[in-house]
Amino acid sequence: MQVHVNKGFLGRRHAIDGSDSGFSPITPGDYLARFDPNEGLSILKSTGDASYLKLAQFEEKVAMGVLVVIAI
Repeated sequence: MQVHVNKGFLGRRHAIDGSDSGFSPITPGDYLARFDPNEGLSILKSTGDASYLKLAQFEEKVAMGVLVVIAI
């Protein structure tokens, strides 16, 4: 899927073992993303790192117009 970020926000960063390891800023622009109902949205950044949003946060960002899904 492809998403467009209108206004920057903080996603979560995961360690190699899958545990939470802090925040990962997401700046405005277009990104490739993957959605998993159990894990939420993972946004692939140009650095190769991924930022994660839980389902509730994903829905909130879409409702506020901060994040737009442009292709599935």
